[in-house]
Amino acid sequence: MISNIEVVKEHILNHGIIAFKTDTVMGFGVNGLDQLAVENLFKLKNRSYKKPLYLLCYSFAQIFEYTHSIPDYAYDLMDKHFPGAITFIYYSTGKIWTMPLERGKTIGVRIPNLSSLLELLAAIDLPIVNTSANISGEKHLYKKKELEKFFDKDVLYISFEYNISMSSVPSTIVDCTGDIPIILRNGAVEI
Repeated sequence: MISNIEVVKEHILNHGIIAFKTDTVMGFGVNGLDQLAVENLFKLKNRSYKKPLYLLCYSFAQIFEYTHSIPDYAYDLMDKHFPGAITFIYYSTGKIWTMPLERGKTIGVRIPNLSSLLELLAAIDLPIVNTSANISGEKHLYKKKELEKFFDKDVLYISFEYNISMSSVPSTIVDCTGDIPIILRNGAVEI
């Protein structure tokens, strides 16, 4: 676990963007309850305002707080694949800003398979919406030096106690808002 959690939380509560390694690729995260922070992240990445962020969760309880109408088959998929490199899309409770101008009717959720990151998310105890650490459409970043080169002081990089090995493969994305799951992006996990 990182020792300066209060610094991280203060940064996030002041509309800040954090960067951290995950089990897949390096990510950017902001407080999903903070519209300005979400807008800051979209501007930093030059991301289309029509492409939503997803929620990184540390527990099933957190998923249930921000989603509703989860179909029965999705519970089986979550039990099988969480924690892991898979993102499920459910109907949103409308509490979280997934885009700068709207909260969105749906939201992607993921529990990463990385204990250090789960501990960080639990310590922050805010809904952290996430995307890959890069300029939209450009290659993913994997090292702190790359991050500093492109984003300098725009983000707070969080290093974990142990070196994290990332798979370099983005998460699989599965839409679970219908009667059957629909794979929107093939990624690290096969279902």
